[in-house]
Amino acid sequence: MFHVLRLVTILALLSLPLRPALAEPAAPWTAQGIKIADFGIYCPVETAGTEAAPDTSLGYIHNLSGTPVIVFHQQQVPARLGVHFGVIVQSLRDIPEVRNVTWLPGAKTPEVWMSSLSGSRPLARGFLFEADRELVTGLWRMEAYDGDTLLYSIEWEVLPPEALPGIGSDCEFMS
Repeated sequence: MFHVLRLVTILALLSLPLRPALAEPAAPWTAQGIKIADFGIYCPVETAGTEAAPDTSLGYIHNLSGTPVIVFHQQQVPARLGVHFGVIVQSLRDIPEVRNVTWLPGAKTPEVWMSSLSGSRPLARGFLFEADRELVTGLWRMEAYDGDTLLYSIEWEVLPPEALPGIGSDCEFMS
């Protein structure tokens, strides 16, 4: 009897559909009054300097001098140095203190930095792979909060570089 039950269990397991190791990234989500104008991978943008962000892996963030142009409108990102990815967010009102949270796969704590959102113009929030230790494959999640209120959430599937060969560090490999 034991062997029959074991055989039935094995056959039942074999009939289950195969699932990928990584789940697909969830669709972007926004709270009322927040709009994600665009998201994806963008080419380098001139920066207006850096700002201290002690709760990030590098200890600082880049302040962009303008709004980047999204070149690849997708949530899949190659784990390649120099690649920029993120969201362009528009708020219906000024939010002077926004807590930005980025979760990397397997991290016990997120990277956190503070900014604001403008009710008059869209602003970019993103990530740039600058150090080898940041090249973590798997599902990443970027969120922003006004106090305890979630403003938006977007997931990214960071893949090995060979999975997305047409996306290079300076967009020179774009096809």
